[in-house]
Amino acid sequence: MYRWLILSLTAYLIARWTYLHIQPESPPDWGQAAQTARESIFPEIVVSLLLHNVERLTSLARSCGFDIQISRCKI
Repeated sequence: MYRWLILSLTAYLIARWTYLHIQPESPPDWGQAAQTARESIFPEIVVSLLLHNVERLTSLARSCGFDIQISRCKI
């Protein structure tokens, strides 16, 4: 129970601080604030989720006549 409370409070504070950094005067849209925090703090997770979705939908794209190829290089 305590872990859940700590994680919830941490997520709230990160989303709130991110929202205040971007738009301090309007009422918060919590979904947008959480998305902005995730994109600014963990960009590699956002890219990983995007690549996962592209790989998952590759067969659908091929059935529509598109060929998607993903190349990765380590820098």
